[in-house]
Amino acid sequence: MRAGDIRLDDLGRASFRLLMPGGSADVALRLHGAHHVSNALAAAAIAAELGMDTQAIAAALSAATVRSRRRMELHERPDGVLVVNDAYNANPDSTRAAIEALRHLARGGRRGFAVLGHMAELGDIADDSHAEVGRLAAQAGVAGLIAVGEEARPVLDGARAETGWHGEAIAAPDAAGAVAALDNLLRPGDVVLVKASKSAGLWEVADRLLAEAAP
Repeated sequence: MRAGDIRLDDLGRASFRLLMPGGSADVALRLHGAHHVSNALAAAAIAAELGMDTQAIAAALSAATVRSRRRMELHERPDGVLVVNDAYNANPDSTRAAIEALRHLARGGRRGFAVLGHMAELGDIADDSHAEVGRLAAQAGVAGLIAVGEEARPVLDGARAETGWHGEAIAAPDAAGAVAALDNLLRPGDVVLVKASKSAGLWEVADRLLAEAAP
């Protein structure tokens, strides 16, 4: 089960050629982020085992939509700022995938900002894991990184340790503080990723950013 000729559109939606033992077919995902290609292949493998043919699987994958809110939801404000609300949950792998999606979306002169809260239930690896996603955000070239809450502060340590990164590193106490910081930074056309574990409630940042720009 493979994906060939993978392409991402401007909003990070993947299209590819689904290659299966029973044939091949084109898939155009409606989900945002390259990581959904591997998810699609896993679903295709299960569907094939249950007897679906290649064309039917490709059609079903192309029709699939998000089943719960705040998972890579993209909303564009009237000023062109793109808000990526991925605040339903977070772990090191999903945050890495979200940062890669932000890197893709913030192309062509658009600046990227990441608002990251804590990733819960990581135990002894919590500080190192937060520092690592901060490093990844810096490597992705974000113009600004906002860590929300005390548990997320190691995110900034990781970013600052990345040689050559000169973006803004801001510690915000809560969602309101993150929004206030962004109000001073955002320009039309920028991209903002909001990502954290559900317990952080950071979807409030995305909601406020969109409410502020409502006509």
